[in-house]
Amino acid sequence: MSSKYLTNDDLHLSQLGPIFKIKKLGFSVNNEDINVVQVGNGDIQILAWSQMHGNESTSTKSLLDFLNALNNNEFKNILNKCTLHFIPILNPDGARLYTRNNYNKVDLNRDAKINSQPESKILNNYFLKIKPDYCFNLHDQRTIYGSDSDTNPSGLSFLSPSYDVNNSINGSRIKSMYIIQHIFSKLSNLIRNRIRLYNDDYNENCFGDHFQKKCSSTILFESGFFENDYKREVTRKYMFLSIAIALELISNNIINDNVNVDKYEHIPKNAVRFYDIILRKVPINNSSLNIGINYREILNDKTISFVPYIESIGDLDNLKGHKEVVFPSHYFKDLNTNTFTLGSKMNESLIKSLNL
Repeated sequence: MSSKYLTNDDLHLSQLGPIFKIKKLGFSVNNEDINVVQVGNGDIQILAWSQMHGNESTSTKSLLDFLNALNNNEFKNILNKCTLHFIPILNPDGARLYTRNNYNKVDLNRDAKINSQPESKILNNYFLKIKPDYCFNLHDQRTIYGSDSDTNPSGLSFLSPSYDVNNSINGSRIKSMYIIQHIFSKLSNLIRNRIRLYNDDYNENCFGDHFQKKCSSTILFESGFFENDYKREVTRKYMFLSIAIALELISNNIINDNVNVDKYEHIPKNAVRFYDIILRKVPINNSSLNIGINYREILNDKTISFVPYIESIGDLDNLKGHKEVVFPSHYFKDLNTNTFTLGSKMNESLIKSLNL
């Protein structure tokens, strides 16, 4: 399962082993099933959900990888100490259409308090039913992120969400900070300078902030980007490890309130640092400018294509491209005023000729 296009058709939950319980929680706007997978016998209740945004499938695959590991008799201690509740695809309509929003074009992660959508109601109701000790909010993030402290893209990002506008810290938030700090410590030697903290501006309609406010220790997991890994298979592996590290720490029951908040806050912060492609020194209007290009992921017949669009024209000296090309001088004569237009699709023949 390497495609970024992942729907209910690909889950095959009925094929999971006898240790799992599959329960239907309800239906999406367009009448697709929303299911939860339950496993484990412990007292610690953990709720995880993925593909709240339908086009963010990497973390779903990592979650399924973890379920398969449990099926292979791994992580016994976790199942003895915890009961896991995994919702693999919260937004199956968005997954089907490969869109961020649900079928009503609502961003579910801005609907936690308003609770206007059936998918939001399902998640809120299940939270109230099981009263989880911990929540894992699983997402993908764009390729544009890096950090001001180094030149690498953000491979993984995490956050202990705020629960008020003052960015206050209570016991439940301390616990999620402790877990993130532990993941950072465990993985830093493997993926040095590629783990970040996500922005923690408070938004009461984001589910992470909403559940943190209800005193469930909540962690945002963001599957980022490693060099040339546009299908996110490298990210998938490290997100799997992150989930496993977090659950093992929780099951060992050594989380306490003595976390060094300074260590958590010194994890490098996410910052917009990248374009997918930068064309350098392009002659436009008698100036030498740079062109910032990002891929848009387009669904066509269940296949995702990465289509380059022009996002910025300017100096871009403080930004990097995952690929960079100095525009060849022998192309200058073929340029016209329509070659580079903000928001337009990049000329395909030009992209091919530049080996991009």
